[in-house]
Amino acid sequence: MPNCKTHDIITAATTPVVAYVSYKSTNNYEICAIITISYLFASLMFNGDLDIKSRPYNRWLFLKFIWIPYQTIFNHRSIFTHGLIIGTIIRLLYIGIIPLLFILIKGNFNIITQIPLNVLIMIFIGLELGSAVHTISDKIF
Repeated sequence: MPNCKTHDIITAATTPVVAYVSYKSTNNYEICAIITISYLFASLMFNGDLDIKSRPYNRWLFLKFIWIPYQTIFNHRSIFTHGLIIGTIIRLLYIGIIPLLFILIKGNFNIITQIPLNVLIMIFIGLELGSAVHTISDKIF
């Protein structure tokens, strides 16, 4: 398994590729930026290693406490943390509970519909790419 430093090197090496391919695929700088930023966020802070006390976990600084229940619920490298697509979905559902509770308490559902669906899809693509590169590099090494 690659250590955190190796994962960060892989992220640094693949980010320009993600940016290039996303731009060439869409010819749109905004979509390219959304995918690339989401990819970086997933690679550095939102990957499967949040299930242990790791560098991504520590990068959350004073907010890292929110991942303690996640670490208790899921085993390291389970399908729910390192599974392609499902790992990203589980983390999104987990982290989404907090704002969803505020939305439910406040009763203002308009904020959910203000983000265009295509933007949400591009964010998910970037997040999944970052998580996939992490998981695939774990499997290869």
